Amino acid sequence: MRRKRFSRREVLAGLGAGALATVVPGCSGGGARSAVLQVWGGVPAASGPANVVKAFEQRFPQYKVNYTRFVNDARGNLKLDTALQGGVDIDVYFTYSPASLALRAGSGLAADLTDRVTQDPQLKVFLDTDQPRAYLDDGRIKALATAREPFFVLFNEKLRQQADVDLPQQWTIDEYRETAKKLTTAKTIGAYTVPDVARIALGPNYWYDGDRSNFGDPHFEQSFRIGQDMIREGSAFPWTEVLARHLDSYQQNSFLGEEFHLWPTAPFNLRYLYDPKKFPHDFKVSFAPPPTVDGQDWNGGSYNNFVMVNPKSPKAEAAWEFVKFWLTEGSTPMLAGGKLPTLGNVTDDQVLTGMLGKEPEKYFDVESFRRVVLDAEPKLATDTRLAGFPEITLAVKQQKDLCWLGEKDPGAAIREVRRVADAAIARNERSS
Repeated sequence: MRRKRFSRREVLAGLGAGALATVVPGCSGGGARSAVLQVWGGVPAASGPANVVKAFEQRFPQYKVNYTRFVNDARGNLKLDTALQGGVDIDVYFTYSPASLALRAGSGLAADLTDRVTQDPQLKVFLDTDQPRAYLDDGRIKALATAREPFFVLFNEKLRQQADVDLPQQWTIDEYRETAKKLTTAKTIGAYTVPDVARIALGPNYWYDGDRSNFGDPHFEQSFRIGQDMIREGSAFPWTEVLARHLDSYQQNSFLGEEFHLWPTAPFNLRYLYDPKKFPHDFKVSFAPPPTVDGQDWNGGSYNNFVMVNPKSPKAEAAWEFVKFWLTEGSTPMLAGGKLPTLGNVTDDQVLTGMLGKEPEKYFDVESFRRVVLDAEPKLATDTRLAGFPEITLAVKQQKDLCWLGEKDPGAAIREVRRVADAAIARNERSS
């Protein structure tokens, strides 16, 4: 049975109340710094980081490391930002969104890693500007991507076969919508949401056009409209429930509960799909590539999970050794958390067992995983322009929420995003 539906009024009221509660406890003040290297990341320790720390301490017995997990959502990132700005003892930390990346680097919270990267032949790929894997601020490297995150669409194999729907190896956004309709039943909604149409069509830096925003491109309105239409017709998850139940951060529970079928996501969510004790389910999962849009096939994924060093850290050498270890020797344990290493220094067999568990055939359609994840060469769209990114991110989210709640027309929503984005870009580029 589907869960109780939340009304638009209940969700909007909840969002308003949430906006008032913007301060989280537990991060006030600085205090004495310990000799132990303090590392903050968004991945649960048991999903790889604990084993990286263990291997690092064995390799470098002169160092000790304490790993602190923060939840990679709005509250968790606020907690990290408050801690960094308040002088809490943090030496190394991870950033997962471009908005947070721009904010932290622009606020002087990221050490300059340029010279260290330049002097290390193992890390030369981070100097590549054609397919960026590092974040540059005024030409200086402030963050290094530790993971390659291609997007894909997951299928519930049991429900797919019951609906007699083919597993696509190539499909369009229109076919994605039609498939979601076919998979929608009285008990299961066809899709969680629609992939980012504009991103697939336009690729990296898709929010920008010269010295202005690019939201006049029709793919942005198309993205909002398809999502709104799918929600209205019942083939995509009601946005009232997505917001009320925080499914933007906890989609795996509804997927495993068979509340929706098609799940556009990334490798980090695979860790929820092979542990029957913590996450019980009785179906296999198969993989399809993201749909194409107007013949364009940008994957939508990127190089991500940026590691940064606090410039105030007195343990710079230890911090750098840890960063380098995570990128090189320490990359294999992170497969358990669904993290494909940026440097590609793992074998296909290591990826298979690392990301899909000890019995991959039991929980996954391995053939489709090989085809979509191991054998494909997706076009990853890593942004390098981040002027006004936090403001634009907020505007996109606010207007998309209003649109997908049915409170606003997609055209009007995108025009408001464009107005805010143009002003944010102009303001940020004037001050740079």
